[in-house]
Amino acid sequence: MSINQSMNIALGSMKNNQYALSVVSHNIANLNTDGYHRQRVDFSESRYTTSCSTAYDTIRGMCGSEISSLSGFIDNGVFNDLIDKNADAKYYDTLSGVLGDLEGITDELGENGLGALLNEFYTAASNLEKYPTDVSIRQQFLLAAENVCDRFNYASDKLGKLEIQNYENVQSNLSTINSLAENLAEANLTHVTNNQSDATKSTIDNILSELSNYVNVSTKTNPNGSVNLYIGGVEVVQGTEVKNTLECSFDESQNPPLSIYLKSTDGSGTVSANISDQISAGSLRAYNDVLNGSASKITSFSDIQGVIDKAAAAFGNALNDIQTYSNGTEYAAYITADADGNKILAKPSTTNLITTKDGSSTINALNIQVNPAMDNDPFLVAAARIDTSQYSGDEWKKAIGNSSNAAEFSALRNAKIVDYDNGIKVTLSDYLVSNASKVGMDASNTADKADLYQDLADSAAANYSNLIGVNLDEELADMIKYQRSFEASARVFAAANSIMETILNMV
Repeated sequence: MSINQSMNIALGSMKNNQYALSVVSHNIANLNTDGYHRQRVDFSESRYTTSCSTAYDTIRGMCGSEISSLSGFIDNGVFNDLIDKNADAKYYDTLSGVLGDLEGITDELGENGLGALLNEFYTAASNLEKYPTDVSIRQQFLLAAENVCDRFNYASDKLGKLEIQNYENVQSNLSTINSLAENLAEANLTHVTNNQSDATKSTIDNILSELSNYVNVSTKTNPNGSVNLYIGGVEVVQGTEVKNTLECSFDESQNPPLSIYLKSTDGSGTVSANISDQISAGSLRAYNDVLNGSASKITSFSDIQGVIDKAAAAFGNALNDIQTYSNGTEYAAYITADADGNKILAKPSTTNLITTKDGSSTINALNIQVNPAMDNDPFLVAAARIDTSQYSGDEWKKAIGNSSNAAEFSALRNAKIVDYDNGIKVTLSDYLVSNASKVGMDASNTADKADLYQDLADSAAANYSNLIGVNLDEELADMIKYQRSFEASARVFAAANSIMETILNMV
């Protein structure tokens, strides 16, 4: 190795270490900058020639080191763990919020909501039993029944509006995902154009992190540094091109009602199959579970709708069965007037107490109502139950004080009229309270999981931040290392320069 080579090596080393010191200074200056990836200087061997014929020439061709690249710290494994945990945390956070809303609706059916109105109805039925001919008591009875029906209507309407709102949230999620996919394609283009700079790599990571709030994603890094994005196993972004966009449809008559699919952007209009079940995390999965139901038996909109519809049908059908009771000799009877205007009983009672707003034969929570005919004539309520075999001729018509049928209305408080599970029947109040408790438990358990998974996501974020961020101790150690290397190189340069001067003075 010649003296000139020694001086060149030492000078190159001084420049390398000086640049490395500037990088360390830049890292320290960004110690508290959010999202900053610490940078490091990568060194490689520098040579005069790319190949040499002899070992002597190879040694002679060496020229110390050079800076090969300036890179940020990237750990794809840790980053993928971060976005996976973030997607899980967002899933439980969103699910907790929706279940909290559903819990609010079922609370309307609990002891302080519909339960209280049912108690008022049973009390009104008891008063009807005591005063079967009092028109004001009959009106109170009908009003109590209307209040129960109105609460069923309100709960069903509120649930329907909340369901639509959550579907709109799905649409909003998909719009954001599609926008982020376009941003990723643009960031990939910039990344490739800028020779895979750390700044553009950070932009790509930020987009993927944002996407994980909505849906679980998988990626593949191409040789040029661009990233392909996959959702539901289907490629959405290929390098600098968006290949598919996410769309959805919602139809309550279908099973499942919510369908999420991918549509090709190549102009062919090709649509993938429903990928709803392939989305396993993020807020999109949470909305899918409550709109479609899930294998994990998370309470869904259809579950709650089924509960209130069953309860409304049980209430309405039970009232109608009592109102129109007949077994051949015993009849539910209502009050009417004879030719002289005197009150008498009439049988059989064929006017239902409960009807539907839409005219259908099936009672549900949204269409249940008190028969308008009852409001026009409260005496159509069949408070009496007459066994004609116990009377002579038409004497039963005079038994307007009979209230045996009203007693049956009142007895519904303890009557097991709702199919609960496996053929077991329970009272209406017990059925509503039980389901309200179940939804409340689901909401509470999900809220606990949301806290747990958020802690895991925060821990993963902190771990990743520690890996990519600036560690002051490491930077100070690097500063000392590069400073000492600079000083050593300077001494080598000074010694070689001194030897050169001595040689020149000898000539």
